[in-house]
Amino acid sequence: MTQLDGAPVPGQGGPAAPGAAPGQPPAPGSEYAYAPTAAAFPAQSAPPPPGAAPAGPYNPAQPPFPAPNAGQQYGYTAPPPADGGAGYGYPQQQPGYAFPGAPVPAPPKRRNPVMVWGGIIGGVLAIAIVAGLVVLFTENKKDPDTPSADGGTSSTGGTTDSSTTDPSAGTGGGSGGKAGSYSLAWTAAKPANAASGSQLLGIWGADKAVVRADSYGIRALNSADGKELWTLAPPAGSKEFCAVSYGVNSKHIAAVALNTGDSDCSTVGAVDISTGKLLWSAKVSTERMSSPTLTVTEKVIGIGGNVAGAVNIADGSPVWQFQPRDKDCNVYGKVAGTQIAVSDRCYGSNANPKSQLVLVDTDTGKTTSPAPVPFTGSIERIDKVVSDQPLVLLVTSGPNGDYILPFDKSNKPMTPMSVKEPGADSLRLSGQADAFTQNVVSGTTLYVQTNPSKPAVNAYDLTTGKRLWSSTGGTNDGIRLVSGTDKDGKVRAVLDMGYGKGAKIVTLAPADGAVTELGTITSQKNSDFIGSSTTEYVLQSDGSLYGFARSAGSDAPVVKYAKK
Repeated sequence: MTQLDGAPVPGQGGPAAPGAAPGQPPAPGSEYAYAPTAAAFPAQSAPPPPGAAPAGPYNPAQPPFPAPNAGQQYGYTAPPPADGGAGYGYPQQQPGYAFPGAPVPAPPKRRNPVMVWGGIIGGVLAIAIVAGLVVLFTENKKDPDTPSADGGTSSTGGTTDSSTTDPSAGTGGGSGGKAGSYSLAWTAAKPANAASGSQLLGIWGADKAVVRADSYGIRALNSADGKELWTLAPPAGSKEFCAVSYGVNSKHIAAVALNTGDSDCSTVGAVDISTGKLLWSAKVSTERMSSPTLTVTEKVIGIGGNVAGAVNIADGSPVWQFQPRDKDCNVYGKVAGTQIAVSDRCYGSNANPKSQLVLVDTDTGKTTSPAPVPFTGSIERIDKVVSDQPLVLLVTSGPNGDYILPFDKSNKPMTPMSVKEPGADSLRLSGQADAFTQNVVSGTTLYVQTNPSKPAVNAYDLTTGKRLWSSTGGTNDGIRLVSGTDKDGKVRAVLDMGYGKGAKIVTLAPADGAVTELGTITSQKNSDFIGSSTTEYVLQSDGSLYGFARSAGSDAPVVKYAKK
C-alpha cells in the first residue's frame, strides 16, 4: 500500500504474500467455488392493483429475504481487534440521491462519474448520473435526448460499464460564458413541522421540481418559484425515512428505507417523485438493517447492508440475494450504481481467505469482478463507495489503516492508497450514500475537501496516489466543493470571501487547481447560508445555483440563486 503522496506506508513489510494482495487471482481450484447469489427469492403474491395504497409501512403479503441457514450470521459482527483499531472517528452519514429522464431506447453514451440533475432540452429531461451524492442540472451536449438512470444505467435498463464513462459527457454546470453575478431568486421556507434534528438524506430532480428528502419527510418544490408542490411523510407504522437511493430511474422512481422501530430499516419502498406517491413498501429482510444503501435501475432496487440483494422495482418482489461462501460467513454490501460491492467475514476453518470482496451486477446478482479481492485485516470491510464510474471504494480497518481502493475498467483493483497523508490529518471522504459532498472523482483524479481548519481542495492521482496540487481558491474563510464537474471535467467550488463580502463560484483547473471565476453572489440576504459549512451545493446548466441546508429546521432549507 502507498500513502497519498506515493510513499510506502511506514512499517509495511514489503509486498503482500502471493494470493493476499488485492487483484491477485485465487489459488488454483478456489475461484468462485460457491454460488455467489441465489437464483431468486421466494415467490410473492400479486402486487396490489394500480392506485391502491400501500398496506401500512410494508405489505405483509410479501415475504422478505429468506432467513439465514441455521448458524448463519448475516450481520457484520466480527469482534474488535485486540489493539482496538478502528476506522474514522466521525459519524457515517445516511444515503443520498440523483435523477430521471424520459425513457429513450438509445445506446448508452459515455458518462461523467458524477451525479447530475437534468435540464429541459426540447421538452426532454436529459440526465447524467454522477458518482457523487448530489445531482446537478445539466445539458448533455452530445445527445440531449438520452437520459441515464442511477449509477450509469441507460434509459432502457441496460447497464453501462466503466469503459463507456466519459468525464466530459453531460456534466454542464454553468461553467460556460463570462463570469456574472448571482442574485437571490427564491428561498423556500422551512416546513411548519420541520424538526431541527432532521437529517438531509438526498436531493432529486424531476421535470421542473426540486426534491429534498430528509429523515422526517420528502418535499418537492417548483424550481421556478420555490413553491411547494407536494410532501410525503413517513407512512403509518414507521418512524422516519432512514435511507434513500442517491438516484432515480428514467421513470422518476426513487427508493426509500423506512425505520419501523428500534432502528430497523429493513422495510423498503418505491416513490414516484413526479407525484409524491409511495407506490409500495415491503419488508425485504428478516434481519434488521440499521443503515442500508439503496440504488435504482430500470428493473430493480438494489440493497446493500448486512444483506445484499435486489427486489423488483414494480412491486418489491425478490429478485436475487447474495449467498455467503459458508454458513459461518457474515455479509456486508454497499451499492455502487449498477453494481453492488460485497465483502464477507468467515469464521469457519474451511474459508480461505477469511475475508474477501466481490462485485455483482445489481440487476442479476451475477459476479462482475474477474476474481475475488482478498482482505487481510482483522475486521477489514467496505466503508463507502466513493465513486461508481470509475469504481472507487473506501475500505476501513485494513492491516495498515483505512485506504482507498480504485478499480480499472475491467473491475480489477489498482494500487490501494492510505487515507493518511504525511504531515496532515487523514482524509475524510464522503460516499455516494452520504448527502453531503466532501470529494469528487473525475477520470483518474480524486478531489478532496480538506479539514475545515485548513480549508483547501487537494487533487490526487488515483493511479499513483500522489498529490497533484492543493488550492485554497484564494480564500482563508472557507471553500466548499460542488458535487460533479463541468463539461470539461473541472471541479467547481463555492468560496466564502468573508463577512459582508458575499461568496464566489469558481472552477478549479484539473492540471494545477487554477481558479476561474464563474460569478459572485451579490445578495447579502442569505450570506450566513452561503457561508455555512453545512450546505450542499448544486449547479444547473443555465448557471443557477441551489443550496440545500443539511437540516430541514434551517430558516432556508433550500435556496436558489440565478445568474445574471
